[in-house]
Amino acid sequence: MSKAARAIILKEDKLLLMRRLKHGSEYYTLVGGRLNGDESPQEAVIREVKEETGLDIIAGRLVFAEKHPEPYNSQYIFLCEVAPHSTVEIQSTSEEALMNHVGINMHIPEWVSVKNFDKLHFNTMQLQRAILDGLANGFPDEPVVL
Repeated sequence: MSKAARAIILKEDKLLLMRRLKHGSEYYTLVGGRLNGDESPQEAVIREVKEETGLDIIAGRLVFAEKHPEPYNSQYIFLCEVAPHSTVEIQSTSEEALMNHVGINMHIPEWVSVKNFDKLHFNTMQLQRAILDGLANGFPDEPVVL
């Protein structure tokens, strides 16, 4: 089964999401992606955040695990703190930059107001509900399986 690692990144009253335009549909997901080889979820989230945003994670803790049947990825969701930065952009050497360049399966990182997060078409509703609960009541100290 494939596994992915994704990041919840907050800045003031905003959440960093990836807007996806894929096969004619538009939706949002967290920044992140599949684990490579024997890479750990922690290693993957650090690499994926860097590739997709240019940001460096300086702290992160696992808050959710989301299980999915094949062919979908099971996901490890980390609450992350990033180093100070000025811009957020997909790095030119990433897989996402290549897909964006050829105009398929577009990836666009965006800061979204947490007040509007519940209105977005998010990739998985159970994760969206868990994030909304975390924003309102605090994220769990121990990982929760969704």
